[in-house]
Formats: sequence, C-alpha cells, structure tokens
Amino acid sequence: MMDGIIKITSDARFRLARSLMTSGGGTTNNNNSSDSLEGAIDIFASLLEETRTTCGETSLTAALCYYEYGNALFRAVVRRKPLDSEHEKREEDRKPAAKPSASTARKRSLDDDNAKEPDPAVSNKKARMDNNNDDDEDDNDKDDIDLALDMLSTSFSIFDWHSTDDDDNTKTEPDQEGKQYSLSQIPRVLSTIGDIHSYCGKYGDAVDAYCRALPYRENAAEERQQAKGKGESLSVDDLKGQRLLVETYALVAEALLACKEGEDVVCVNDEENEEDDKKSGKNTEGKVLVAAKDRIDFAKSHYDTAREKLQDIVYQMGKMAAAKIDLGDEKKDIGYLVMMLVGIGNTLEPLKTKRS
Repeated sequence: MMDGIIKITSDARFRLARSLMTSGGGTTNNNNSSDSLEGAIDIFASLLEETRTTCGETSLTAALCYYEYGNALFRAVVRRKPLDSEHEKREEDRKPAAKPSASTARKRSLDDDNAKEPDPAVSNKKARMDNNNDDDEDDNDKDDIDLALDMLSTSFSIFDWHSTDDDDNTKTEPDQEGKQYSLSQIPRVLSTIGDIHSYCGKYGDAVDAYCRALPYRENAAEERQQAKGKGESLSVDDLKGQRLLVETYALVAEALLACKEGEDVVCVNDEENEEDDKKSGKNTEGKVLVAAKDRIDFAKSHYDTAREKLQDIVYQMGKMAAAKIDLGDEKKDIGYLVMMLVGIGNTLEPLKTKRS
C-alpha cells in the first residue's frame, strides 16, 4: 500500500500542485495567488479521480488525495478572504510528508456511507470555476467550504480504517507500515477540519476536532521519546512532533476562548449525535463538550500545558543550536507558536482578573 503513497508524492503533478499551493505569498489576495491555488485544485481533483480508479476508493493514496483536494479548496477560500496571518501560517503546516516514513503530525470503521463519491464534488468545483459573478462569491465560498469538509471527512474515514486492527477480516493482509502512516496523517486531517470550523466561527466544532487530534499527537510524541536512548538529543523531526503537540493544545485553548461567554461549548457537527437523531426522529442541539462555567478553566488548563511543554521545546532547541544542528524552518515555526501562546495568554489575563 505504501508503494502508492511513494508514487503519488513523487508524481510531478502532485509536486507541482504542492508548489502552487505555497506560491503567491501569505494571504495576499491577488490574481497570481488565486490562479496558483485554482491550478492546484484542478490538479488534486484530477489526481483524486485517477487514484480512486487505479488504487481503489479506500486506498491510502486516495485518502491522501482527498485530503490535499479538500485542503486546497479551503486554502483558496482563506486566500480570497483571509482572517489573519497566523491562521494562514497554521495552514502552511498541513503539508504532506516528503517521505512516507516521516511523521506528519489531527474512529469509526469505513462503511459505504463514509466512502463518498467525489465525482459530483469535482463537477461542482468545475461549475464554480465557470461562475465568476461577484454576487455569487459568498455562495461559492460556502460551497467550497462544504466540499472541503466532505473531502476531509472522507480522508479521515479511510485513514481511520487503515489505522485500526482487522477484527472482521475485511483487510487482505497486515500492513503495519500503512497503519503507522495513517496514524501520522489522522491528526493532520482533524487539525485542518478544526481550522475550517474555526474559520467559519463554529468554535465548538473546532474544539471537538482539535481535541480528537490530541491523543494522536500525544502518542506520536511519546513513541518518539521512547525510541530515543537516555540522554540522546532530539532530531529536527522529533522537535517538530513536539511542536505540533503543543500547537494542538494551544488551538484547543484558542477555540475555547473564542466561544460565546455564558454559553456551553457545543459540537453541532457530531456524527454520533446525528446518528442518534436519525434513530429517534429527534433534532437535538448537539453535544455539549464543556459547560459554560468551566470554559475558561478548560482553556487555561490547555494553555498551561502548552506553555509548560513549550519550555521543553525551547530547551531542546537551544541544545540543538549549540550542537550546530540546522533547524531549518522549524525555528521560525516555533517562533509562530510562541507568538500564538502570547496572544492566548493576553486574552486569558483579563478573564482571570474578572473572575477573581
């Protein structure tokens, strides 16, 4: 199964699309930037159709293309209507691993309902490209967001299926390498889903997605730590894994603080809740994640954990710098994380004063 991943990530079209995703610079709303993203969307849509046919609808390769297509659609919306530079920076981290063995670190079995057909989605995308009326821009953005979530949900379902043990003999043969790759991809998919909900102002759903990503980030960081000998310094990939874990804690805190004061934090887009509604014929308001009275405490708890773990990262980064280890872009990424935590701390401070 990993042969397909190696092949697709080495494909010139895939690499071109990734290059187009990062061209144009930041959140600048200009024609060159938009054209680059539209080109990436076209390529990923084509690759998705191709991989579903050649590799199978539930293959790891298809799951990766579902993700890339959905992520490209979302980033195009953000590029047209940016919120802030930090949001775009976090999107820049949703890159595919250069090598399948590298960690890219945000449970249900894949069934017929989850294996969504993307062909109508691709057709909808093409129709959007043909409609350039300004009056329809908001509707087009909403359609792109909905389509992106659909693609990402399908990607998650496939990766989740590959990450679980085979209890019902539906998998032809054990694939531990594919399982580990899927486990590394799931938090990335969930984090992007959380970013979309956050962008749309659905902060309860964002909290849910980020929280679901946390166990995967924690397990990955713990496994990397256990694999290291006592006293052995971390690699840049290890440092990145720790940074992504801290970032996820920070994202949970940030989303909690963005929720409305005095209201419970509710996840509306909860699949289990929707399934219960179908069976009972009722229409509930969603799943309560955090009671209104506990929202600030939960946010502070995740913020404190992030800040504590960040100290370890800074310490390790200092040791690596002293050993003249090139940190590459990771140094800059950690700098963004520091600024993110400073912003969360500044938001929390008056809230703590108000409650005391």
